[in-house]
Amino acid sequence: MKRIRKAVRVTSVIMAAILTALVATVLCAPEEDRIALTEALDGLHDQEESGRQIDWDSLPAEVIAWVEVPGTGIDEPVVQASPDSPNAYLYRDVFDQGAYGTPYIDCECSIDSRLVIVYGHHMSDGTAFAEFADFIDEEFAREHSRIIVYKRSGEALDLEVCAIDVVNASRERLVIDQEESFEKIVGAADLQLSDPAEAEQLFAFTTCSYQTWNSRTIVYAHHA
Repeated sequence: MKRIRKAVRVTSVIMAAILTALVATVLCAPEEDRIALTEALDGLHDQEESGRQIDWDSLPAEVIAWVEVPGTGIDEPVVQASPDSPNAYLYRDVFDQGAYGTPYIDCECSIDSRLVIVYGHHMSDGTAFAEFADFIDEEFAREHSRIIVYKRSGEALDLEVCAIDVVNASRERLVIDQEESFEKIVGAADLQLSDPAEAEQLFAFTTCSYQTWNSRTIVYAHHA
């Protein structure tokens, strides 16, 4: 994981250098070139404001996305589970090492599915998806209602948290039904913040929580 985070930090430094170089170029450019250069600089500023740039080429191909929740420690790579080994990433990282796992998309979904289920560990030191368990507190949820999903394709999804549900995994299971209405999916949630009825895509970030010995907290966030 440190290797991955280092790659992202290096990319952020490179982006800052590019922005600095472009500013100098704009200041020195002829009038006829200045408009085009300014537009390019504005575009890079927009990307920088929406989140850091990720150097996907430096990351293993298994990393298909990255999730960040501003204001929290949730800042993790995301991989895709496969039907032949649906729970493999519960126990290994993207370098096929370690025992702490990697957040992963359910094998019945993909990053482009209408409903995307993403699982991640609740680590005792507060890392990985641990803080998603705190979203059941309404004040915390509203203060951290923005979730950014960076896709390897280059697209960044700006998600809004719409509902939080705590379930007992011994009795309840999150059913993946791509045809189900989003209203019905979140309708029985313990906490509802907004209406996802008109959304194009719904993410469900799932982690262990400790209301019971086998509780799970599901944070639903929609992409308009």
